[in-house]
Amino acid sequence: MIHYTCDLCGCPISSERYEAKIEVAPVHDPDDISSDDLTADHLQLIADEIEAMESTGEFELEETGAKKLNLDFCGTCAQRFLRSPLNLSPGHRVKFSNN
Repeated sequence: MIHYTCDLCGCPISSERYEAKIEVAPVHDPDDISSDDLTADHLQLIADEIEAMESTGEFELEETGAKKLNLDFCGTCAQRFLRSPLNLSPGHRVKFSNN
């Protein structure tokens, strides 16, 4: 039998379970290309990176892909999460971008 625990309060979830699925991914603007992007020798940059990895022995690549989170909540914490998903205090204002 699978046992669930609330990811906010840590209490065991017995009956009513809520799930939040969150994905955080880098965004690239395809229209944001500079002249350096067009004139760079990308094959040489890749070769230089591989050579640096071989000389240092470090072959770990940066994780730049999307990250997915699955959170489990009890009923009380699900309501709390919906009221304030970023867990901000009531006086704190979120700064939205101008897009």
